[in-house]
Amino acid sequence: MILSNNQFFNLSIFFTLIIFFIIENAHAEGNCPSGYYPIGGQGVQGCAPISSGGSGGYSNQYPALNPLPETLWGAIAEDKSNGLKGRPIGFTRNFKSKDEAQAKAMKACQQDGGQKCQISQTYSSRCVAVADPIKDGQISKILLAFSEEQAKKGALVFCLSENLEPCRIVYSGCSLGD
Repeated sequence: MILSNNQFFNLSIFFTLIIFFIIENAHAEGNCPSGYYPIGGQGVQGCAPISSGGSGGYSNQYPALNPLPETLWGAIAEDKSNGLKGRPIGFTRNFKSKDEAQAKAMKACQQDGGQKCQISQTYSSRCVAVADPIKDGQISKILLAFSEEQAKKGALVFCLSENLEPCRIVYSGCSLGD
């Protein structure tokens, strides 16, 4: 593409203005976000909030940050060794550690009659649902989602599409934290 002198001149002015505005915005507050001013000296720099108080002193106008929500864990353990008919299964939710959630799910599976229980799903900050076919001997489905309702609906659809038979929810729960 060949540009005429006039087009080249206009394009040059356009890009010069863009670069000017980018540089100007970058230095407007010393790389600090709006409402903050640069602090520190050589090598060490930071940003502090601009006080709206008339005294020029520190004003605690900014609320304390909320702590991050606690991570809670859940797990599902199944014994698939005797085929799919009436298989033992164990569920847990809202445990503070992944290992504890898995251990309790294994114990629940064994208490349900499982001899060879294995963890089939571990989750945190999510909801889970397990859908089993109404007809024994077919494949169940586990689905994770951000809400219990989404997990249930998704597990039922997934189970139905896999088995071409009606399914039912055998477990649903959430480990969402605070």
